[in-house]
Amino acid sequence: MKKKNKKRLKWWLLAIGILLILSIVAYFSFNNIKDYYKSYYECEGVRIDDKKYTVFGIDVSSHQDEIDWEKVEEDGIEFAYLKATEGVNFVDKKYKTNYLNAKENGILVGAYHFFRFGTSGKEQAQNFINQVSIENLDLPPVLDVERHGNYLSFSKVDQIRIEIKNYLTEIEKNYFVKPIIYTNIEGYNDYIKGFFDDYEIWICRICSEPDNKHWTLWQYSHKGEVDGIEGKVDLNTFNGDIEDFIEYVNQYKELQR
Repeated sequence: MKKKNKKRLKWWLLAIGILLILSIVAYFSFNNIKDYYKSYYECEGVRIDDKKYTVFGIDVSSHQDEIDWEKVEEDGIEFAYLKATEGVNFVDKKYKTNYLNAKENGILVGAYHFFRFGTSGKEQAQNFINQVSIENLDLPPVLDVERHGNYLSFSKVDQIRIEIKNYLTEIEKNYFVKPIIYTNIEGYNDYIKGFFDDYEIWICRICSEPDNKHWTLWQYSHKGEVDGIEGKVDLNTFNGDIEDFIEYVNQYKELQR
């Protein structure tokens, strides 16, 4: 009996020790993640130099609910990227409404797809193709690649890159245009850099200006306030002045002819 009790005590001590180690690891991991999040995302957004950056836009989805696009345009918003699809079968319920109302009020429109890890890139591209008439857009299609929203996926980085490539290839085959890749600093370093360098980048960097010029669009705030939209909205700017932006839009439209 004593021998059994000693054995049981030994296992209990081992279990407690493992729990303590896991707790310590979890504590430090949580704090590191929290510090990383604060460094890049938990701030009010960068104070934009409006002499350097003069073209502003938003990106929206059904999360913004009803939008008064007339007021959005009057507030100086030049362009809007609208969420169209996600994964292999999700369609944003506000995409078509937002598209029609934004265009009606003279706002230049683009569409984006949220990429799901661990899922066929080709099938995801087909979901986007089924919903988006590219010839009716003013800006190139966008692929949104980020770990946020994909935390439950355990796909390896190499496999994620393969499916990203499959998605991009399918889009280019159907639309004859190269998409823009949206990502944040973490996503750019983990999945994009060195593998998709010939694609334009829409970079999300909330707490400071991007430290390189390899970007076309910059998302600089998740907490923007725009007339016509209840609550917070993402704010973006273009890497150039209004003349550069007009030329960029016209070049894209030429590709559609």
